[in-house]
Amino acid sequence: MKRRVFLGLPVILGILFYIWYIFHASDNVAYSDYIRLINSYLPDVTNPAKFFVPDILTRVPITYLGRIINVKLFGYNTYFDMILGVLSLGAGAAVLALYAERNRSVGYLSFLLIQFVYFSLNKWEMMTNGTGWVCTLSISGFLFHFAVLDHAAATRCRNMSDRVLLAILPILLVVLVAGPYSGGYAVILVLAYGALWLADRRGGAETSSRSWSRKCRRTWCIGALTTVLAMVLYLWSSSQAVYVHRGAVTDVSIAQEFVAQPLFFLRFLLKAVASSVIGVAQIQELEAGSPWFVRLHLVYLLGLAVFVSYLLALYLNVRFQLYKKTIFPLLLVLSGGCNHLLVLAARWIFLKDEYGMSSRYEIQYQMGIVGILLTFALVWSMCREKAQETEADKAKTRAPEKRAVRTPLKVCMLAFTVLTVFGNAWTTRAEIRTAPYRKAYLQVSRELGLNYRTASDEDLETYLHNDPDAVRDAMRILEENHLNIFR
Repeated sequence: MKRRVFLGLPVILGILFYIWYIFHASDNVAYSDYIRLINSYLPDVTNPAKFFVPDILTRVPITYLGRIINVKLFGYNTYFDMILGVLSLGAGAAVLALYAERNRSVGYLSFLLIQFVYFSLNKWEMMTNGTGWVCTLSISGFLFHFAVLDHAAATRCRNMSDRVLLAILPILLVVLVAGPYSGGYAVILVLAYGALWLADRRGGAETSSRSWSRKCRRTWCIGALTTVLAMVLYLWSSSQAVYVHRGAVTDVSIAQEFVAQPLFFLRFLLKAVASSVIGVAQIQELEAGSPWFVRLHLVYLLGLAVFVSYLLALYLNVRFQLYKKTIFPLLLVLSGGCNHLLVLAARWIFLKDEYGMSSRYEIQYQMGIVGILLTFALVWSMCREKAQETEADKAKTRAPEKRAVRTPLKVCMLAFTVLTVFGNAWTTRAEIRTAPYRKAYLQVSRELGLNYRTASDEDLETYLHNDPDAVRDAMRILEENHLNIFR
């Protein structure tokens, strides 16, 4: 009971902290992505014609329900969406707490550090733009699915609830919740199910419980099939959509662009992975105060350090065979790396190598960082347990060369953990200080929205982050229906 209370307390405190932050850093004003949503769906949010469209899955069906509730009960208040985002973020933290409760090798200090990083304000842009709540919910859903899969693998699929959840979660998440964020999730799941199926088949003849081995293989097959089915449905729906990429500067294929300038893609990835441990503004501050020869390469050195940490986490999972005890950290590490590649695949068309450093992507990148920290925590726990063995046991079970390798490994794990905690602490501290200025900026946006008829095109585009004509159309809809800032 004490452990449950200890693990649950940071989750509650993290949720309260984020609620405090959004009320100090944002305002109830529809801007940016909201402009498109208003012009597309309001005021008749319950109109079936706007719901049953060919590309419905790309529009994420659960958002229709959220929009209906928001309009009917709260007058389209953006704080409602932001609170949904905070609660969705808290759901992911609760999954991590549940995992730590089941896996006692995750120590209290490690768990606190992971929760601190998880609730850092490097995600401020996604959390203060209420339209992003569904992305946060998707990530938490992925964490939950991975945790269920981890538990099913550890218990040999003995729990009926695990088997049922593994069968239905892909459909629920991909079709109703995740939509565009499902790519990496589906790839990692299919690979995991394939690896588990092969492992069970190879070890089935050696185990005394062949029936459970067969049941596990059947569970993995069903899980993989429902995942593929869900993605086929989504891809079909996506093929019906018409995508508009505002600001795109090229129309060539990614292969052609890679041949033309391969270093662009490398710079994009290194900058993106660097931003997952230290915020963009803080990296720029570091660069400004560094000598010229460091300033030119600092972000790439940080990115390289994070990339090496990904490789180290993968190595440790294999070296210490963590995957035989728990696959949850490995799934998170692979998901984080896959998300980096997906962001690159989606955003390279803007030909800005800093585009992947946006705060809006940090919730996706953070899966990998949490997976790395969990891997390090579990390996550290294993090393501590082995250190408590007798000298005789050490001499029998540990070769001298292996003992020499562990010290540099510990140094690398400790260095990355310190870097991640320090970077997230610095970013969070800076964002807390910046919060009043963000709110003041949005208060200007609010005033311009209220006076959209007389405001200049330049001001509307600058403060409401969209095309001026689209902004005026959206404000007119809100005004006529007494919603949002006109309520």
